[in-house]
Amino acid sequence: MIRLCNFYRKLIYKSRYWLYFIVALAIVWAVFAFVLAISFPATYPAFIGFLGETFGKILGDSDPDQKFELAKVLFKQNFIASFLDVAFGIVFGLVSVISITVNFFALGFLSAPAIAPQVFGTESVSLLVFIIAILPHGIFEIPAIFLSAAFGMRIGWYWLLPSSSGKRRKVLKDSIFDSLKILPLVFVLLIIAALVESYVTGWIIGF
Repeated sequence: MIRLCNFYRKLIYKSRYWLYFIVALAIVWAVFAFVLAISFPATYPAFIGFLGETFGKILGDSDPDQKFELAKVLFKQNFIASFLDVAFGIVFGLVSVISITVNFFALGFLSAPAIAPQVFGTESVSLLVFIIAILPHGIFEIPAIFLSAAFGMRIGWYWLLPSSSGKRRKVLKDSIFDSLKILPLVFVLLIIAALVESYVTGWIIGF
């Protein structure tokens, strides 16, 4: 177990600058969405409705009361998204950028009524409830999102940088292999996140 932890620690450290970029991008989109939400609070109900409709399509015919089935659907959706981040990383990391944009725009927008309740009135929610609803599964899901997006970005861009001149093929090959190595960790994180979201988050927010 220690060897495995050290292996992934070194692998992640190797791609740390790509992780820094992805985290910074996530923060930018979350802050932008938050500012947008408090600037136009009337759009919040429509946004919630859109998310609810989208989530309903993802769940399909799954019964929310069947927690394990719900966890499987959540895991499948999230892992496919993470896999696509890596698989299409070669396209200049665009899928990674889209993934981060969508996820953290939504998170920033949803956080607005909890952070600035005076703006939203009856639409406001407790900040504590919001944190409790996000944190249990978020501590597993968010790192998985960051990792898959960062390694996807690395595939798309690292081999094009001036520092890779003269060894671009090797850099690209190493980036692809490292991305494949990170997927098992992403897989495990998303399994845990899906189970926690289904059993714990679902219980907290009542679905």
